[in-house]
Amino acid sequence: MLKLVKTNLMKAAILYFILVTISIFGCKSQNENEEKGNESSSETIVLEEATNEDEEYFEEANHLEYDPAQTLYFSHAFIYSYGDEGEEPEEFWLYHNPDTGQLMYMPDDPMIKFVVSDTLGNYYFFGNDGHGEQTIGSQFIEWVANPEFYDEKLSYPVSDQYVSLKPTGKTKSLEEYNNVDGKPIVGKEYKWEFSKLSGDQSTYITEIIPVNFYQVYGFNKLEGDIRLPAVGFDFSGIFGKNQVITKFTSGEFELELVSYQFNPAFVEAGDYQYSIQQADGTWKKEAFPLLSEK
Repeated sequence: MLKLVKTNLMKAAILYFILVTISIFGCKSQNENEEKGNESSSETIVLEEATNEDEEYFEEANHLEYDPAQTLYFSHAFIYSYGDEGEEPEEFWLYHNPDTGQLMYMPDDPMIKFVVSDTLGNYYFFGNDGHGEQTIGSQFIEWVANPEFYDEKLSYPVSDQYVSLKPTGKTKSLEEYNNVDGKPIVGKEYKWEFSKLSGDQSTYITEIIPVNFYQVYGFNKLEGDIRLPAVGFDFSGIFGKNQVITKFTSGEFELELVSYQFNPAFVEAGDYQYSIQQADGTWKKEAFPLLSEK
């Protein structure tokens, strides 16, 4: 049973083209959750697979007890809304464990239930192998943690001859119930000024949330069909790893962090088999590295 409670700078001309056309996202946001009980900011949710695997539902759980040798725990959730002006916005969720730095995303995919990212750049895919076996596959994204791809001496965000990012002095706060250790989450605005192109584009960032945000961008660097619904959401090399995007506006398109809050999630990773491909092409079963040893 599956249990769940809710990162070389781009050429600006290319980046701008991608960003202003970002509204053509082909993915759908995660399915609406049927909630019961009190506000989601304080409740613990469990997701179970129904007998019909296409029918998933949520129900309350009254504890946070789990076995780290069997279960991955995510205490918080990033909730992003996105869409074009005048249209009903959609959402996607990213679950976060501030202690381990791990992130989890549930794609709208019939074979992959969820993808877990660690701070080293590993992305683990939990799903069905098509033969009834629950398995874990993986990919490695160097941009996430390789120091060769990230200059710690630079002052972020980075400007170049094509685009300049300038602070406007404006700030925007999330709702008061969104905080980190009692401190409010406040985004500071930067305006994009292009040397050879025109367009209205701005980004709000905050550095208070303890996360390597290049892990978020990494979801959009994966091989295959798994992507975040906002497929152009990638500012690696422009904003720093510690700079969380709280709002991005490009023309009529807008993406915004509407909430970062306590919203526990439990993933029964021990129910899935992790294997590593050997030099001769065979696969060897191994202990899943994100679980504690029994």
